[in-house]
Amino acid sequence: MLLYLLWASLAFNEISPNGYYNYLARGWIQGQLHIPLNPAEFKMDDMVLFEGKYYLYHGVGPCLFAFYPYRLLTKRDLPEPVAVFLFVALAYFLNLLTLHKLHPQPPPLYALALGLGSGIPFLLHRIWVYEVAIAFAWLTVSASLAWHAHQRHVLSGLCAGLLALSRPHLLILAPALDRRAWPWVFAGVTTAFAHNYLRFHSPFDFGLAHLIAGPGQQLPAFSPTHILPSLYLFLAEWPRLQSQFPFFFLHRDPPIPLPPNFFHENMLGALWLAPFVLARRPLWRWGLPALAVLIFLSSTGWVTERYLIDFLPLLVLASLAGSGPRRLSEILICLSLLLNVLLHLQGPYNHLH
Repeated sequence: MLLYLLWASLAFNEISPNGYYNYLARGWIQGQLHIPLNPAEFKMDDMVLFEGKYYLYHGVGPCLFAFYPYRLLTKRDLPEPVAVFLFVALAYFLNLLTLHKLHPQPPPLYALALGLGSGIPFLLHRIWVYEVAIAFAWLTVSASLAWHAHQRHVLSGLCAGLLALSRPHLLILAPALDRRAWPWVFAGVTTAFAHNYLRFHSPFDFGLAHLIAGPGQQLPAFSPTHILPSLYLFLAEWPRLQSQFPFFFLHRDPPIPLPPNFFHENMLGALWLAPFVLARRPLWRWGLPALAVLIFLSSTGWVTERYLIDFLPLLVLASLAGSGPRRLSEILICLSLLLNVLLHLQGPYNHLH
């Protein structure tokens, strides 16, 4: 599994310097919170422009725990594909520990499903700043769950608190932890608020309002009218079939009407990638928080395939730790593995089409 994850991280991504998190690490080395690029000389999409300086709106957790320490030690940039491989590999190992705690002696096929049947392969096809933040957030969720399963509530809470420094909306998961972990979650939240205040003069400003992006992409347009079409896209949207390998391609023409100002990209629904979750009774302590994250994402009016990683791997873990007909689950897991690997090869923009 680790060899596959390494290959998948490198197959379509260059091992090169630079990258948004490496720019941020260089800024920190210089004793500043902004990125050491001059906005008058470089136009950088999806960066935050505030008071004439560039910042990241993506959480700084990956920089704090990977890019900055690596640059301190080596004076070099950490290639983003290598960082993402390390994040997903560590997350996989931690989730194996959690699964063995919740489901003693799981079948070996479940270990494959945990690594390949959750949308993670797709994330590795195109690795950029977005995928770095998402992969690190999944690592922190995985660490928090592993410590929770082993009754280490301080560490569980501290890891969950790091979500405020990567994907803040995933703090929706924190109430599912033991109450003894909750005070430690606030340590991460307080750190994120302090960082926001030092950058943008407000603890609640994560930078989205100042983002250099297309119309309507600065702040989510929360609306109940977004929920049903988003749920369809996130869960059930199916690909177009074709005769040549890999036999399907993603599209962005759903057979349903979409609300105005609704942003979506090429999609393949989560239930195609992990159909076995429908055949099992999940461990609801983790299944329900995963669904809560899905509902939150669905209300924003932003739908893209990489956001599946915010809820699908947790739902897969909850399902594998639960119960259900084993033979049917095994058949569906095999289909899931095949489709996830083909989707990795195809990529978000139909690389092989």
